[in-house]
Amino acid sequence: MRYLLTMMVGLFVITVGVEPVFSREILKKAQSQSFNVQEDTTMEVHKKKSPTGAMFRSLAIPGWGQFYNEQYVKSALVFAGETTLIALSFYYNSQAGSRESGSVDEAYYKDRRNLMYWLLGAVVLLSMLDAYIDAHLYDFDAGPDLSMRIGTLDIPTGQQIGLSIRAGF
Repeated sequence: MRYLLTMMVGLFVITVGVEPVFSREILKKAQSQSFNVQEDTTMEVHKKKSPTGAMFRSLAIPGWGQFYNEQYVKSALVFAGETTLIALSFYYNSQAGSRESGSVDEAYYKDRRNLMYWLLGAVVLLSMLDAYIDAHLYDFDAGPDLSMRIGTLDIPTGQQIGLSIRAGF
């Protein structure tokens, strides 16, 4: 354990300590020589999110996958939903344990507890799927080219109600 901790601290020091020195050396060489460097201002940077990472984050901690995808409200809702189901399953389990064995009340609380387990499993799977899909669609541009307009269509024979959908590709 001590060896592993020493290795981790050493790797951290090397990673953090070597990079600035390396960067300073390159900067000094670049400043000492004259370069004609032009920046490309047309290049766009697309941030990517790992779908698998988001999915496993959502499995590990309720709402973490949604938080990773910068869906903060959805993250709070998922966290609240999953923790509520966990709390209810603990409550029903304790109520079932405090009832007389074989009684109708014990069976009721055990059924409720099992229902909470099933609902929790469904919510966890749905939140994992949601985090996975949101990570895939993280850099999707839903700009003004995608629009829908409900109104009247001007037709020479008269006005009629219609639906217009425009999509630019």
